[in-house]
Amino acid sequence: MTRNSEDTQHTRRLRRTRIDAVMTNMFQCGQCQRQYKRLDHLARHVRSHTQNRPHKCTICFKTFTRTDLLKRHAASHANTGSDQSATAPRLQGVDATPNRVTKACRACASNHLRCTETKPCSRCVEKGLDCQWSNPAEGLENGDSSDEGSDMDTNMQSEADVSSGVLAQDGQSTVESDCLGISMEATSSAPTGTSLYASQSVHHNGLLAHTSSGTFTPMRTSIQSQAQSPNPNFDVNLLFSDFPDLGLVSGSWTTPLPTTVPFDAAIELDDMDLQFLDTYNTTVPFEFGGPSEAGTSHSRLQADQNEPASSTSNQIRAEAFRNFQWRFRPSVNDHAGAEEHNLSLPEAIDTTSPESRLSVNLRITCARLKSSIRDRILTLVTKSCRPGNLSKAVSSFPSVELLDTLVQYYLGSPMARTDSYIHTPTFDPNTKRPELVAAMAAAGAVLTLDPALVKLGYAIQESVRAALPEVWEKDNSLIRDLQLSQAFLISLELGMWSGYSRKAEISESFLQPLVTMLRRDNKLKKTRYLDLSLDPNLDDVSLEKAWHTWVDMEGFRRLAFRMMHHDAKSSMSLFASPLISYAEVQLHLPSSPQLWMATTPQQWKQAVLAQGSPQKLTLFDVLDNPEATSAPDVAVDESLSREAFLSCVWGMAWEYIQMSSLQRAKPRRWNDFVTTTRRDELSKLLSHFQMSINLSAPTTANLELLIRLELVLLHLHTPFEDLQLFAGIEGPEQARGISPAVHEWARGEAARKAVWHAGQALRLTRQLPPGTIRDFTAIMVYHASLTFWVYGLVADQQGPSRAQWTESPGDLAPPVVWLDELDGLLLQRFLQLGSGCPCIHGLSERGEVVGVPLSSPDQVMEIVSEVLRANFDRATRPLLVEKLVQLMAGLQRSSRGAEGGEM
Repeated sequence: MTRNSEDTQHTRRLRRTRIDAVMTNMFQCGQCQRQYKRLDHLARHVRSHTQNRPHKCTICFKTFTRTDLLKRHAASHANTGSDQSATAPRLQGVDATPNRVTKACRACASNHLRCTETKPCSRCVEKGLDCQWSNPAEGLENGDSSDEGSDMDTNMQSEADVSSGVLAQDGQSTVESDCLGISMEATSSAPTGTSLYASQSVHHNGLLAHTSSGTFTPMRTSIQSQAQSPNPNFDVNLLFSDFPDLGLVSGSWTTPLPTTVPFDAAIELDDMDLQFLDTYNTTVPFEFGGPSEAGTSHSRLQADQNEPASSTSNQIRAEAFRNFQWRFRPSVNDHAGAEEHNLSLPEAIDTTSPESRLSVNLRITCARLKSSIRDRILTLVTKSCRPGNLSKAVSSFPSVELLDTLVQYYLGSPMARTDSYIHTPTFDPNTKRPELVAAMAAAGAVLTLDPALVKLGYAIQESVRAALPEVWEKDNSLIRDLQLSQAFLISLELGMWSGYSRKAEISESFLQPLVTMLRRDNKLKKTRYLDLSLDPNLDDVSLEKAWHTWVDMEGFRRLAFRMMHHDAKSSMSLFASPLISYAEVQLHLPSSPQLWMATTPQQWKQAVLAQGSPQKLTLFDVLDNPEATSAPDVAVDESLSREAFLSCVWGMAWEYIQMSSLQRAKPRRWNDFVTTTRRDELSKLLSHFQMSINLSAPTTANLELLIRLELVLLHLHTPFEDLQLFAGIEGPEQARGISPAVHEWARGEAARKAVWHAGQALRLTRQLPPGTIRDFTAIMVYHASLTFWVYGLVADQQGPSRAQWTESPGDLAPPVVWLDELDGLLLQRFLQLGSGCPCIHGLSERGEVVGVPLSSPDQVMEIVSEVLRANFDRATRPLLVEKLVQLMAGLQRSSRGAEGGEM
């Protein structure tokens, strides 16, 4: 018995030993296969591969891989300039304990105790222990964990928390590592720049200019250096020599940029979100009067000015494009149910509702949302939920008051412009389909810019998008239902501009069914719509019936134009062919706002009789004469008509872009006379249209319209797809191949006109109100910035027009040409002859207006990205805007070495 007992104990000890051996090093590096006991040690090791230094000094901006190294470095700042006395000033947040030793012994490190510099250490001597400290491998695994381990443990999150996508606050951002499933907070310097001005009336004497070093020098010096140091014959292979092989990137691992947003993370609610949402059922979390300008967090993601030595400009550029919105890389974790956790909203027992704190005059509609429609929305949502999330979604779904507030917020938002296609005078959420009300609530939640509500909005949007096809499959007659089509379009708009690549790709592909349904129902033809003829002697019942019939018919017409507008914006953003041809849109233009916004049948009747028999116009009439909508005998919605005009012109411009691309590919086969003539015709048409817009009191809608017009003109003079290839969107091989064509473009007149239109788009963007540069407008700003960046990087500054400035040493520097000001003589000389130094306005660190030449592409990119950041000065920026800022920051950093020919 004794022998058997000893064998049993020996077996148990052996089993425990094996288990301990397995559990000892359970975390393995995916690159070098090295194993570690703790997750934070593996995270530290991975940074040695990626050269990521997330911890930045707030004084000198030097970066470190570990928090203890940053603390030790910060302490050196505290002691600098002092007498090392006890009263020396110290940095806030620096530990008061003695500095950490260079190398801790194994005994002290394993017990997380402070060691000494002298070895054997005093603790091991006192305890009679064997002091070992010479094993470097174990030192990495154990010896360096005393301080940083505690810091890392406090920042550990589950994989679901990492995928939450919540932006950090005030100079902090989440650095995502998909292969580890961890989240590390990296300190980032918040920008201190002032918002750019709206007015362009400034004095140009004594202006300063940025240089590549990040400081400001007199403009004359900058221009002279620009004129004297061009390098038009640099080796293009140097530009792309260090591009990483994108084909070697496997799995979900992506080398993280310092201070980047988790670009394609899921958006699940975490515990902090639930704490916020716990109060949202009873408290209005945003300003109802308009879009929120004060969010719960202040996200300031600034480009890291201190890249690791091993990071090349091309690696930064390739990584920036790899993480951008349109590059969706599906994985097994991407599915429709990934956002079901966001449907949960804890109930709060509070008799005070947000509705009771809203005055009636702030509501767009008087009808309040009832619990019955909330139950129908909940039923819609739960049908798409998985069993594991069903009970939580049912018990914690948003309250009636919150849903009603979100719907009202969407209806009243000037950015959504719902009055252009939703008839608010007859809108009653309790009589509408739950899919439409749910989509509107989701859109309202996204517009708030509150992180938790944005997650909730996108989760509801996903449920609506999944539910609508099932509704149509059960009853095919519902494909002609106006409300379902409106809900589907809202869902597609939310997905396209969400900033999430999965949603954007789904929205792009799902637009085709909606286009097909309206096309097959002849909703794009004028024969499908009845003429408006009203008998003035109708009784009240018949009049109300006629009014509702006309509202439904006009609603379909406006929905068709809204869909066309969305299709054109998606085409310009994705640089893909539009789904709707301008030639097939033959319906009449929308009726006047007086008819559409009439609140009662009697008011509508009076408006109909007052306008008499106005002339009916189609898009073909406006294309023939852009001023036709302003004629006295015409009663149409001018705002929608102008948007439709630009959508049609973009279709024509896309035809020219395709023909021009074919002509560049085979110049000997195709004559460029036809394409050049077509471009001139479109340019004249757009100039005529621009003069027809009243700019005496520019509204947000008119400003966005003019920005869009400038963008169309920019694309008429720019091979934009070539510019993106040159910037690295498809990798180094494609960039090398397209480089000669881009250089040839940059030397021509078309390139100068392109940067001129980009400057005009920038000038107009600066005049937009706060919080309005989002969605497609932000995409347009990016297009302008990339045009600036490529032109400044490769333009030949040694053209024949510069000979007159180099005849003698005493000649003056070339004149400054302001691209973001109105037309002038110097500008015309630059456009036609290439003379002058093209510049844009910027702000110095002291808030002074300065001139930045395009030959400093990194500073130009900083100026443009600051326009995006400053528009959301006190609010959390939308994710799409954050991604664009990060993309532009990557291009900015990559161009610093290129200015001196290090490309």
